[in-house]
Amino acid sequence: MSFFFGRRHSISSATLSQGDNLPRSERGRRASLPNVSDPNNTGSHAKGVIHDIFHKHRGDSETGSSTGTKTPKSTDTARSNSTKPDTHSQDEQPGSHHHSEQAAKPRQSHHYEGPSSHNQLTKKDIETIFSGAPYFLLEKGKHGLFYPQIIFPFDDHDPTIQSLGDRRPLPHASYTLCTLHAHLPVPDDWVIEGETPVHLGHWKRSEAPKRATFDVGVHEVPNMLSVNGKDAGTIGFRHFLELPVADSVVYAGPVKPRPCSDLLHISSLPATEAYELMGHYNDPYAQCADGTIHDRKKLLCEGPVAWKRIGVRDVDLRALVERLQTLKTLRYDILHGEAPKTILDTECTRELYSGLFNRFLYPPVRFLLADAGDPHSLKAQIKALTVVLATPGAWFDFSLIDWRLHLGQVLFENPPHSDGDFLDPDKSDKPWVHFTLERKWLLVQMLLAAELLMRLDATVRVGMLQNARDIDVSVHDVYEFDRLRSGKLNWDLVTVRRFLDSFRFAYNPVEPDNPSPTIPAPSKSPERHHHRGFLEAFTHHSTSSAHNDESAWRCHLTPSHVDQQLKGLFVFADNIGWPGLNTFKSALRSKLEGDGVEKKIEAAYTIPLTNALPAEYSTTDLTKEMYSRSPSRRLLLLHSPHSIRPLNIGGWITRSWLAGLVIPGESISHLLMATILENDEEAMATLGPVANVYGGFTYKGKTWWSKKCIVGRVLASQPGTKVCLAWLASSILPKDSESGERLVNTWFEVDVREPPRRPGKPRIKHGNRLSFDSTPLGLGELTSGVFLLPVDGPCDSWSKANINFQDLTFSLDTKRTGNNLTVIKKAFASFLLASTATGPTPVSFELAYNVRFISSHECRPPGGSVNYQNHPSAPDGGSSSSSSSHVSHRHHRLPGHPLHRSYAYKWVPLESLSETSHSDSHSSGLVKEEILLLDARGSHDKETFARAWCASVGHHAVIGKVGRTCLACCIREARALQVKVVIRIGDGMSTPSSSIQVLYGGE
Repeated sequence: MSFFFGRRHSISSATLSQGDNLPRSERGRRASLPNVSDPNNTGSHAKGVIHDIFHKHRGDSETGSSTGTKTPKSTDTARSNSTKPDTHSQDEQPGSHHHSEQAAKPRQSHHYEGPSSHNQLTKKDIETIFSGAPYFLLEKGKHGLFYPQIIFPFDDHDPTIQSLGDRRPLPHASYTLCTLHAHLPVPDDWVIEGETPVHLGHWKRSEAPKRATFDVGVHEVPNMLSVNGKDAGTIGFRHFLELPVADSVVYAGPVKPRPCSDLLHISSLPATEAYELMGHYNDPYAQCADGTIHDRKKLLCEGPVAWKRIGVRDVDLRALVERLQTLKTLRYDILHGEAPKTILDTECTRELYSGLFNRFLYPPVRFLLADAGDPHSLKAQIKALTVVLATPGAWFDFSLIDWRLHLGQVLFENPPHSDGDFLDPDKSDKPWVHFTLERKWLLVQMLLAAELLMRLDATVRVGMLQNARDIDVSVHDVYEFDRLRSGKLNWDLVTVRRFLDSFRFAYNPVEPDNPSPTIPAPSKSPERHHHRGFLEAFTHHSTSSAHNDESAWRCHLTPSHVDQQLKGLFVFADNIGWPGLNTFKSALRSKLEGDGVEKKIEAAYTIPLTNALPAEYSTTDLTKEMYSRSPSRRLLLLHSPHSIRPLNIGGWITRSWLAGLVIPGESISHLLMATILENDEEAMATLGPVANVYGGFTYKGKTWWSKKCIVGRVLASQPGTKVCLAWLASSILPKDSESGERLVNTWFEVDVREPPRRPGKPRIKHGNRLSFDSTPLGLGELTSGVFLLPVDGPCDSWSKANINFQDLTFSLDTKRTGNNLTVIKKAFASFLLASTATGPTPVSFELAYNVRFISSHECRPPGGSVNYQNHPSAPDGGSSSSSSSHVSHRHHRLPGHPLHRSYAYKWVPLESLSETSHSDSHSSGLVKEEILLLDARGSHDKETFARAWCASVGHHAVIGKVGRTCLACCIREARALQVKVVIRIGDGMSTPSSSIQVLYGGE
């Protein structure tokens, strides 16, 4: 039914043994094998063809020349560069025979116009030599969206290949809260320290729910399953492609409030039309879909009359809480019960109608019943709920990443809030504007979303899957619902699922005690008389409410998963190397474990918190941060420890994490790090209450960086770096460029620029072009003469220099620095470069651009046998013996996959990067679509050097590790992503050979 109400769940590949993904065998395979010729003579043809693919270029490699094979005809752009040195032939490089092939310039044509070989590849040849090679594509979804996928079309028979991936598994079961993408349940005891699973006693996942029948059809963007690539500081293929269309980009902030157009031009309307418009101004649902964009805070202050205009009653809190608990219990039975169940098994449609429209909403008006037939039907109820929740500006909008993070602040903290887009009750004298009004409004929103969710689930299961006659759902109804629901409504459904899963609900008529310092509620004076304008005179009604004095704190929320969330917090603290970890764990365990702790936890979630901003901080600055889209700054106000609070477990951030109230997306990493800080008194005293979760900080001789910050992504390649989700720990302390002193015990904000973008649409919107540009078959005819076998060679093939990382230096912006937040104008990574020709030379790169590093997707080279001969370079003044020059070896697999000549690439020595500026790297001197290969194998400092250079010139890079991904697949992935650079890392090489001859042995 996802075809009707959403798309099917996206699959993110990972190793199946890690229990973190769906097996591909359950998804069905695409008919993705390209059309290739398949003559009848396929019997013994494979051996000769595969032998020829790799053998015929051997002479070229040994001579360092490309004249043995003609290059294809090229476009005018490529021809204009034909006089330039061969981009693959490296005669001047010792050991250049390891890199035997020249890739032709990229072509616009589909047909390769080079020489035709009599060895035409057959379908069997293709399946053999490209076994284990990933195929990159975009799967088309609804509404013109595309979803990145990586498949192995030649290996449907091999589950070990199908489970190859480019990301680390989630380290703990609690981290699955970050995503809506389908994945296998993470086992109960699953814990990962670094890359190694520990403490795994069994593969059981207790209380794993069934999937609900109704599929909302949305996912967090970018894909959080691939937020951690295989290498530290990297992301996966899917995550990178989705960054230009991320939720933070698509949903940039609330729309500016405005009245409907008729009200704006009421003075120009005829008198009868104006009076008719005013006569219906206060009707139920009058301002749901008339073009009005509401201001939520103003709407709340206007009271029940304004709420009526969007169809919402002044709800009785007890009825609201009891209904929430009823729906929570029903949802649990649906997901965990043995027999299929819906809300219609407990209430008929008329009971549902009566309960909804007599207690929470006003009865539906004519336009809501236009296509419903029976006004009591589920169809009419669904439309009414959809229209109300989709009312622009009236509710909290969880499509915005800001509200996904701050949801817990409304639930657990008393206003006025010092940060964020919240209602300040002090600014209104209306009697219904009390200190818990915003909390109650959120509870009403969650209730209406839950009512809608249960009805949608029943409609899909009963009306569509079971074809029940009393529930008539037409194709028109489906598309009408799809038209009405917005990103905001979809995220309401996502949020309420997490809300119902996280808490038990109870109503207590006794107001909770508040032992923490509070700000007394202002006394509400009677409504003042004042002169009203023309519009207000028609629309004003005095309002009295039986429920407006009731405190929303009488709704008690009790968390359901504290034990699991606490374990997840400890795994995070352990994986980032938090100092004093044992003390930290013991302190929290003493508060959250043991006899009688249930009542203490309930009290901690019942009594409201109040957080006062220290005088030296500006409330205005924090408030403006709510919808900021700065790549280097997102401020959070933490709660300092307070001994008289229940349990003394931090503030709303800690309570959100321990309850499991984590809305899918990036907020999980912010909540985890902030929870650690809130519960470490020494850290709070040292660093202060304001955290920049897009930056980093130094504390106790170490630095912790968000992966949102380019400094952290570059330093991640240094040894000793620890990573968990979007945070990493490093032992490198930065220093001030002027004083030379180390910067300690402070938060950082590092100014950064976005890298230059290609003109046109983002890569993820290119559709089939992505797979066309990166197919293993390349562009042109499929003959053995157009394929190469690129290999890495020895570690010193392309760079003889010795590189040592020296320091991280910051140039400070003193005007913006203060209150434990140090603002960095420029960040520099400094190195010492020493080559055989020159002495040590200092090199410094400014980390100026917000570039990303993408972990290469695993591949598995095809089976076969390789004969090679060693040609060791003799030491200076010596010679090699004949016996050492001819050593034969055989390998079970080839060193990599073939690469079509239409993929251009160029090896660039690391020492030459110090002379390459931003303008040089983006100049027209480089061949179009040419991939730059940087050999950083054998040294962490070389990798850091290469990453720092990318950050200085604005190039994203694929991090390709030897032994995980062959060189050809790295080049193709870079082409798929439209990334200019591939950084080769790891130890050694895929083959120690320079002269490669393939004798196909097969598998």
